[in-house]
Amino acid sequence: MDWEVTVQINNLTAGYGGQPVLYDIHLQVGEGRIVGLLGPNGSGKTTLMRCINSIIKPLQGEVQVRGQNVNKLDRMHIARLVSLVPQKTSAVFSYSCEDMIIMGMTPRLNLWSKPGRAAHARARQVCEEIGIADLLEHSFNQLSGGQQQLVLLARALLQNTPVMLLDEPTSHLDFSNQHRVLGLMLGMARSRGVTSIITLHDPNLALYYCDEVVILKEGRIIAGGQSRQVMNTSNLCQAFGENIEVDSTGKGLRVVVPRTIAVS
Repeated sequence: MDWEVTVQINNLTAGYGGQPVLYDIHLQVGEGRIVGLLGPNGSGKTTLMRCINSIIKPLQGEVQVRGQNVNKLDRMHIARLVSLVPQKTSAVFSYSCEDMIIMGMTPRLNLWSKPGRAAHARARQVCEEIGIADLLEHSFNQLSGGQQQLVLLARALLQNTPVMLLDEPTSHLDFSNQHRVLGLMLGMARSRGVTSIITLHDPNLALYYCDEVVILKEGRIIAGGQSRQVMNTSNLCQAFGENIEVDSTGKGLRVVVPRTIAVS
């Protein structure tokens, strides 16, 4: 490999209440790579994200980000290394979208200081890149689920970390915004070396945008590697059931489709 390892996961077993839901996970993610996590519901994708961000502690093994064991770091240090775009969140207070986005600057601020004009200008620039500048003055809690996801993405981008975790970032987005968000992550990976780990339900999005794919089932990795090698009919059927096939379009593009479609 010709890239530097940014995230290293060794012998990781993790779960809740002492009960494992992930078993013996080994994974390396290089700088500037986009890695997609695929698997059925309950396969452990979100739990793995929480381990990388040290939201939950492993029962065994460790997670290193840039050579540092995240479980030995304080939250502020972790927040300078790893940003998270969750599936959903809610604000207790009626924050404006601009306030929510500016919170991404918190790990970079000194105690009792507050963001200045430069931070607000950068927040607006990020929003323009994503296409949500018109939402800055709106109340976050009054937005649609898709709009909230875009605001949370802007907050993570403003956090400016070498590793970004995106947990189902496209689940509430329309077709156009799904490709806008993943295209933005691809551009950041190529131009700034940002490492992205993304959980996805749509295997086609993983096939189009991810350098590598890791397929999980029942808490274990059943396949991992280059996306075009991993995304084959055998691996996807093993993960999701037999009704899946990887085919090619007339233009030579590979697509994941159901083998049978019920017709009423």
